[in-house]
Amino acid sequence: MGYGFFTDDSDLPLPHPPIAWPLLVKIEEAVGAAWTLLRDDPPSGFDLKTAEENDITLKLQTALFDRVMRNKMVEGFNRQVFTVGTRGAEVQNFDGSRRDMKPDLLIGFVDRPLVRVPTQDWLFIECKPVGSKHGVEGHYCRKGIARFIRGEYAWTMTEALMIGYTTADHELLRELELVLKKGLGEFSVTEAPTPCRRTERTLFGNPVCTTEHAREFNYIETGKPAPQIRLRHLWLRRD
Repeated sequence: MGYGFFTDDSDLPLPHPPIAWPLLVKIEEAVGAAWTLLRDDPPSGFDLKTAEENDITLKLQTALFDRVMRNKMVEGFNRQVFTVGTRGAEVQNFDGSRRDMKPDLLIGFVDRPLVRVPTQDWLFIECKPVGSKHGVEGHYCRKGIARFIRGEYAWTMTEALMIGYTTADHELLRELELVLKKGLGEFSVTEAPTPCRRTERTLFGNPVCTTEHAREFNYIETGKPAPQIRLRHLWLRRD
């Protein structure tokens, strides 16, 4: 028996409408506040300098929502605007051939328009360590950036966020530019790393940068090629 309220969403566009840049900047501000807590007032037994990737991401998520959002530490980062983000939730890729993709963090928005695929309407965030054991090319780019290009993450969206866990001796703009210039084809670069003019240099020594990348797939729903994706890059120092 039908309930009488089915609506046909086949005319809704892909990709979904972009996320307004003030929301992206507000999330980055809140992530910065959460990172400051992990550096200056960490949970018992947690050492940011030696912690593994998954533990850092868990503690970052917890600090972001259980402390920064709950305690209203960043004006505008609240549950009236943002949903409490999930960590490691399974989503499917663009054609459904992979149903176990696990982006590190998903943050949703309360006031979004009706979209074609609501289960894919998030700010997708991928977090990667950057250091002597985790190179920018092999780890950050091939295991991070490439997932957005292949349509494993954020395939309905036109922007996403990469977070790097790094140290003082690693400079985002220089190192990312070096790798992406060398791998223009592999990483489908359409815009080289550029400091974001809407954000100031962070407390952690690196500017927020943006890159743009062509994507390698067509939408199953429409047969049309996916447009390029803009990635924001926020590197956070562990030392």
